[in-house]
Amino acid sequence: MKENSSKNILKTIKDSRFPILISHEKPDGDTLGASLAFAQYLTNLGKPFVHFCVDAPPSYFGFLPKIEDMLFNQKEVDFSEHDLFIIIDCGSIERTGLNEILNTREENKKIVINIDHHQSNNLFGDYNLVNQLASSTSEIVFQILAENGIKIDKYMATCLLTGILSDTMNFTNAATTEESMKISAELIKLGARANQIISGLTQNKNLSALKFWGTILDRAEIHPKHNFAYVIIEKGDIIANQIRREEIDGIANFFSLLSEPDFIVVLTEEDDEFIKGSLRTTKDIIDLSEIARNLGGGGHKKAAGFKIKKSGLGDGDWKKTAVDAIINKLKVNN
Repeated sequence: MKENSSKNILKTIKDSRFPILISHEKPDGDTLGASLAFAQYLTNLGKPFVHFCVDAPPSYFGFLPKIEDMLFNQKEVDFSEHDLFIIIDCGSIERTGLNEILNTREENKKIVINIDHHQSNNLFGDYNLVNQLASSTSEIVFQILAENGIKIDKYMATCLLTGILSDTMNFTNAATTEESMKISAELIKLGARANQIISGLTQNKNLSALKFWGTILDRAEIHPKHNFAYVIIEKGDIIANQIRREEIDGIANFFSLLSEPDFIVVLTEEDDEFIKGSLRTTKDIIDLSEIARNLGGGGHKKAAGFKIKKSGLGDGDWKKTAVDAIINKLKVNN
C-alpha cells in the first residue's frame, strides 16, 4: 500500500518523467484554481508537463494566470507519453472524461495521483490525498505546498483563492470553515487579487442571460409531498435564447436561496443523450451526496450532482421521469 502523504506524493511527481495534470469536465473555479497553482509549481520545478481538461472553461475565468496554456482537445495530447496522471478535484475517474484511457493505466504502467475533497471520492488513485473536511481541493493544494516549504507566489495565490471562494460561494455556504478563512487571509498576504477574483466569479452575466434566468426560474415548482424545489432547463431554451452554456452557471446556487424546500434540483438537458442534475441544500439533515450517488453521481453533503441518460428514463416525457427518478431515490434513503 502506497503512502499518501504530501511528501511522498511530491517525491513521486519529482521522480516522474512527463506528468499530465487533469482538471474535471465542465471545469469550475476549484478544479481550475487548484490545478493551475499546481501547474505553476511544476513550472517552477522545471518539470515538463501538460495541463488538460476535456472541456474549455467559461470565459469569465480568463483572469486566472496561465489558463491560456491549458489544452482542451484530446487530439492535441498523446496520453501514452505521460507516465504520471495528477487528477485534481475529481470524485471519480468518470469526472475526468477520460475513462477509457485511465481504466487501462495498470497495463500501460501509468501512475495516478488523486487529490480531492469530495465526500463521494472512491479513492481511485494509486496515491489518494483526499480530505473530505477541506472546503475545496485548492485548500488541500495550499496545504501540500505549505507543509513542504514550497514558495507560493502571487499567481499561485490568486489561483488557490479562486478555488476556495468558488467552493465556499464567497464564504457563504457550509464549506466555509475557520481553516478556509485562515488560508484565504494568508493567500491575500501572498498577493492573491481578491477583488479581481470576486468580480470575475460574480459579475459575469449580461442582461440577456439574467432575463433568461428569470424565465427559467418562473417555471420552478415545489414538490408538495417530498418538499424539494426543481426547475428544468431544456436544450431548446438555450438555443432559442442564444444563451451560452456558461451563462447558466450559478443558477443552482442562486436557486438554493429558497428557504422553504429541503433541497433544490436543477435539471439541464445537455444534449440528446444526457441530463445533468445539480443538487443544493442549506439544511443540516439532508445529505445530497447520498442522493447523487444513488443516481450515479456524487459530491458533498450540501452540494452534489449527477448525470443520467435519457434512454434510461423510458419512452415517456423525460422531464417527468427524471423528477420521478429523484423521488425514487429519496424513498431508498428513507
